[in-house]
Amino acid sequence: MNTYAIGDSVYAKLGTLPVVGTVVAQDKATGKYLVRFSAVQQDWYDGAELTLCRRA
Repeated sequence: MNTYAIGDSVYAKLGTLPVVGTVVAQDKATGKYLVRFSAVQQDWYDGAELTLCRRA
């Protein structure tokens, strides 16, 4: 399982499209991360479902 910190930019699938979001919380009991994509879109993801976004 990949580990991420709050504030990390990550790629995640939102529907069928991979989009960049920001990790805003972690649930240690389930090992899931809350990823926010915009002011109104966010979802919980397992660490294996995310990829760290490395910006140039």
